[in-house]
Amino acid sequence: MANRGDTASRLDDEAARWAARIDASPDTAPPGLDRWLGADPAHAGALLRAQATLVMLGGTAPEALALDTEPPARPRARLWWIGSAGAALAASLAAAALLLPSRGEAIRTGIGDVRSVALQDGSSIAVDARSDLVTRIGSTARTVALHDGKALFRVRHDAAAPFRVTVGDVTITDIGTVFQVDADRAAETVDVLVSEGVVDVAAPGGSFRLSAGQRARFALNGAAAATIERVDAPGIDRALGWTSGRLDLDGETLGEAVAELNRHNQLQIRLANPALAGEKLYGAFRIDDPAGFAQSVAIGLDTRARIGSDAILIGNPEKK
Repeated sequence: MANRGDTASRLDDEAARWAARIDASPDTAPPGLDRWLGADPAHAGALLRAQATLVMLGGTAPEALALDTEPPARPRARLWWIGSAGAALAASLAAAALLLPSRGEAIRTGIGDVRSVALQDGSSIAVDARSDLVTRIGSTARTVALHDGKALFRVRHDAAAPFRVTVGDVTITDIGTVFQVDADRAAETVDVLVSEGVVDVAAPGGSFRLSAGQRARFALNGAAAATIERVDAPGIDRALGWTSGRLDLDGETLGEAVAELNRHNQLQIRLANPALAGEKLYGAFRIDDPAGFAQSVAIGLDTRARIGSDAILIGNPEKK
């Protein structure tokens, strides 16, 4: 019978071969990749570690979402993981995958800085722009303190070492899952979306169990009751669009869309008329193309978009 070390070594070898195949043909998922990733939750983390090693050794890091105006300051590694429907999803992130040691590590991302992090336990985290978190991964406990921002967690379940994400007094405990946590310190809320598996949530207003396809919002101060809703597969895909550079809108407001785009771009969007913030939008946009988004919105709302070197203004200032 193979021991644990042999199994881990074989997994690392397999992941290294997949990383090399992805690097050789970055625009197309190698045949069988989605099946291999879906066979074991540990495969996603192993692949991220292998890709991180490849980048550090000088492997190619192809660009998929290049900015229109200037090249990025550093290459972007293409990373692959399972999406909500079980297919391999290509994500071009603003930094190479990071392999974190078991001691506490702080991750802080700025505007447009989206990262993928492979943890030692085989789990992985996609960290959105403008986020702040600290990971502590040990043999008996695994915790992530999310202070602000958004992250998608793909967790390798281990009953002996529970995986918990804390946002203030709200604690989310994994029970073998893929889930997103969005901490909005300005609004004093935390949003939890489960795309696979189950999580337990302990909040000031009570304890809840959320399963795949459920989304809940909690007040960090416990002042308001939790709201829980069902989310269909397309809705989950839209919510996770940031991991692959997409902004998919299905009735979200212009204000919400602008806030999301401003997380990911130095060129910030402003609204000349506050009333425009409530306009509902539909469609798919590149998350790194604020100018294209502004032009499309201006046409759809019969207004103007002024694109400057330091900001974009949507709307006519003279109108109230």
